[in-house]
Amino acid sequence: MKKNSLIIFGIALISIVGCTKEGPTGPAGANGNANVVSSTISSSNWVFNSPSWSNTFTYPAITQDIIDKGAVLVYLKNGQAYSQLPLTIFQSASYSTSLEVASFPGGVKIFWTDSDLTQPTNPGNQEFKIVVIAASGLAQNPNLDFENYDAVKQAYNLKENENMQFVK
Repeated sequence: MKKNSLIIFGIALISIVGCTKEGPTGPAGANGNANVVSSTISSSNWVFNSPSWSNTFTYPAITQDIIDKGAVLVYLKNGQAYSQLPLTIFQSASYSTSLEVASFPGGVKIFWTDSDLTQPTNPGNQEFKIVVIAASGLAQNPNLDFENYDAVKQAYNLKENENMQFVK
């Protein structure tokens, strides 16, 4: 009886190990990561609507599912580094500029507002990084400092070769 049990165990083990089913490889996402899409965008086409300048960028990777369960991160190039929005830049002790971002399916809108709520100078050409992360990508890095673009870039192996231009 002991010998029969050993044979049955061996057959069951072979059946379990031998029946692995491998499906087709899924498509790679932009920059080699199926959970993350990243691009550099820039524009000087700001529109003033009191009290803010705004700039709208189309970005098809932003879906309702991304908005509901994932993340849309936007960073402003500030010197040689990137700072995450929302962001307040203090021009002096009593004057500041705030940048905010609104995400929607298919794009983002960036707002540039000065603290005195009067018409600030046109922001001119500005460079931003947009990083779109699916819920599964967020789950892979639960302790990542998303404010730090360099940490995000390293964690998701983002490349610097994808650029988008302003589309109205």
